[in-house]
Amino acid sequence: MSTSTLTLDDVVHTPDGTTVMVSAGGVERTIALGGLGPLVVQQAVDRLHAALEAGMSLDDVALELPFVDVPCRTQRLAGLDGALLLDDTHAASPDEVRGSLRVLADLGRCGLRTVAVIGPLQVDEHDRLDEHDALGRIVVRLDVSQLVVIGVAARHLYMAASLEGSWNGESVLFDDAASAYDFVRATTGPNTVILVSGGTHRAELAELVARLREGAS
Repeated sequence: MSTSTLTLDDVVHTPDGTTVMVSAGGVERTIALGGLGPLVVQQAVDRLHAALEAGMSLDDVALELPFVDVPCRTQRLAGLDGALLLDDTHAASPDEVRGSLRVLADLGRCGLRTVAVIGPLQVDEHDRLDEHDALGRIVVRLDVSQLVVIGVAARHLYMAASLEGSWNGESVLFDDAASAYDFVRATTGPNTVILVSGGTHRAELAELVARLREGAS
């Protein structure tokens, strides 16, 4: 079967993992993946392509896709007070962070309060304002409950979200992750999911993730 017949029709993320709807050769299947996030989906699609090219059926391949989370890319961790923590500290480019925000938005549709903690993006200097501004508007469109921006280099992200009058969420800006800890800590709870992403300041954000996990069961 040619890989050109494979189509990814839908992707839905839940706290339990990712569900993808695919079709190939007139056959449509919904496949549950154990992992969460865009990289997990890409791995599954790559494996489906290869297996179908080798002559396997879609049903045969679907049984062999028990993917787990990719470390530091929307990786699910237990946070304090029962919060779900998504370690996305290895995401840095605008495309990577946008994909992670869509995962967060899907989890919000499952009834969780959504918190996005985002550091400066990895972009060329002449694109810095526009890229951060665009991401702030995406946060608003995805109806994230709380945006926490880390670092003055990302302040246009904070400003873009704050200026959107139609948004019901809130945006705050901190100089560094250490300064933001108490505020982020106050957002934890059993019905909250916290995404930590935009990791050009990777070590700093990784330390924040570690602190938000201290003592979590």
